[in-house]
Amino acid sequence: MKILLTGNPNVGKTTLFNALTGAHNRTGNYHGVTVGVSEKNSSKRLALGLIADLPGLYSLDGMSMEEKLAAKYIDDQKGDFLVVQVADAEHFKRSLKLTDSLLSRGLPVVLVLTMCKKFRARGGKLDCGRLSEALGIRCIETDALRRKSVKALAEALKEVFLSLPLYKEKCRLSPLRDKKFFSEASSNTLSTGDSFGKYFSTAYSPAPVGADKLTNLCLNAFFALPAFFALIGLVFFFTFGEHMPGVRLKEALEGLIERFAGFCGGRIESPVVKSLVCDGFLGGIGSVLSFVPQIALMYLFLDFLEESGFMSALAFMTDGLFSKIGLSGRAAFSVLLGYGCTAAAIVSTRALEEKTIQKRAVACLYFVPCSAKLPVYLTLLSSVFENTFLGALLLYILGTGMGLAVAAFLKKDDSIFLMEIADICFPDIFFVIKKLLFQIKQFIIKISTTVLAFTLVVWFLSSFSFSGACSAEDSFLAHICFVLKYAFYPMGITDWRAAFAAVSGLIAKENIAGMLSVLFPEGVHFSFPSACAYLTFIALIPPCISAIAACAGELGRKTAWGYAALQTAFAFLCAYLVWFFLSGGAPVAFAALSVFGAYSLGRRLCKGRGKKKKLKIRENISERVYRG
Repeated sequence: MKILLTGNPNVGKTTLFNALTGAHNRTGNYHGVTVGVSEKNSSKRLALGLIADLPGLYSLDGMSMEEKLAAKYIDDQKGDFLVVQVADAEHFKRSLKLTDSLLSRGLPVVLVLTMCKKFRARGGKLDCGRLSEALGIRCIETDALRRKSVKALAEALKEVFLSLPLYKEKCRLSPLRDKKFFSEASSNTLSTGDSFGKYFSTAYSPAPVGADKLTNLCLNAFFALPAFFALIGLVFFFTFGEHMPGVRLKEALEGLIERFAGFCGGRIESPVVKSLVCDGFLGGIGSVLSFVPQIALMYLFLDFLEESGFMSALAFMTDGLFSKIGLSGRAAFSVLLGYGCTAAAIVSTRALEEKTIQKRAVACLYFVPCSAKLPVYLTLLSSVFENTFLGALLLYILGTGMGLAVAAFLKKDDSIFLMEIADICFPDIFFVIKKLLFQIKQFIIKISTTVLAFTLVVWFLSSFSFSGACSAEDSFLAHICFVLKYAFYPMGITDWRAAFAAVSGLIAKENIAGMLSVLFPEGVHFSFPSACAYLTFIALIPPCISAIAACAGELGRKTAWGYAALQTAFAFLCAYLVWFFLSGGAPVAFAALSVFGAYSLGRRLCKGRGKKKKLKIRENISERVYRG
């Protein structure tokens, strides 16, 4: 048994896919969330076989990348399968175009209606039994967030699949194949005298036309953008502000880890084992785990925006700004996703209109700070600066601003931005919490696997040499990183440990915070210019290896590693300049810029005069030749 989930964008296909399979694919109340085909067997409890989640499409003959991908996948299917078209109850009639397109291919189609509760709350009327009689295909109402409803849907699909040959014939004879009936069914106004209208009054009655007040308010430029930036500022304040929940929870968790480390250290007699447990394991992993509350607050903010539908309104509001730098409003989705995970954000750029726009968006996302950089920022900021809130905000602004500047630098052409705007609604709080818990779980799993393995390897290399246990300066790692430290000298960093910690972020950005805790048990102590230069470098370096791999999958390995190499060189250059400027080079830099500016201006003026003289001479010569 194979089921293909298809339908218009933003109707709940992926949410239903997750409910049927137990997967945790990204969902969101906006267009373009699903940009590829996902396949997975259903849960054992439902026993539906293989289920495929297709990108949103309006017709099998569509021109967008998502529509072509979905249409090709459907056309390539062989054997017995069932097409489950997911439709939003509120926009049911619009979905009939796709239904007609599927039926014209001779495919067995089951129509599943979602968001029915919201539809009825707005004044709509729906009877799936009578609707099935009118359309000649099975229509089922479901709520993907309710287990009972999902189970009922699974039983109905099993029933259809058992009589698949007969159901195919029923679909072939569907009244929708009649063009007159289709035009009547999909029209905005129906009379009770036509072939579909006799069921219309009892089967389906649309809700009053027009967006609700909340949607209209969020589409108001004078409200939406100020509200968004105010919300971001509020989230940053609650996350990083002194005496705020984010900082309080972080300190509490940090205290628990320290007490547990002290408890373990007091009961371990062997110095090597004690160092392994306290410095290697708890020092590296514990330092990253202590930032989980703050990361959770950032994820909660992003999840709320995704599920509320505000992201589509934000894309609409920011399209004018993004178009000036060679992107479109849809790139706002990817930028916001980049604050969570750069790899996921890069994959989401697949939904952008053109390949050139996608390349600019990916180049921008290389600079956008992800959630994994947050522990690094806070580790360094707390050891050097008093105001971590202001420092973290400036670093996020630096990364985002530099990304947008790179996109503007690469701008070559303009494009047309078309997108469906979702209705704004208050998301299901239980679903948001479930999504948040899964994200935190994935973060902890990543820390306990990749980061832990890397941390333990580094602890061993920094604690031993050929002669046995030794200090970090005489260890294997010190000899390996002997040359690496020279690249960091121009930013005032003379310690090879800091150089290695920065480079380790290529595997996972969380590694940097872990390495600083393992290699600096006494604490990180940088001068102000060196700390600013080091933070600038961390903020501007390329993303982790998984994000680069995602870029390689979208744009090719050459482009992915080319972006990474250029960005690394740029990060070093900016860090060098920051250290030079803050360590007493500001007057020299100002003088050099003044001399360079004066030289450029003088050259431009002289060059312009020379051109005028040459032009005049050429005019005289041409006049003489003409006269001669």
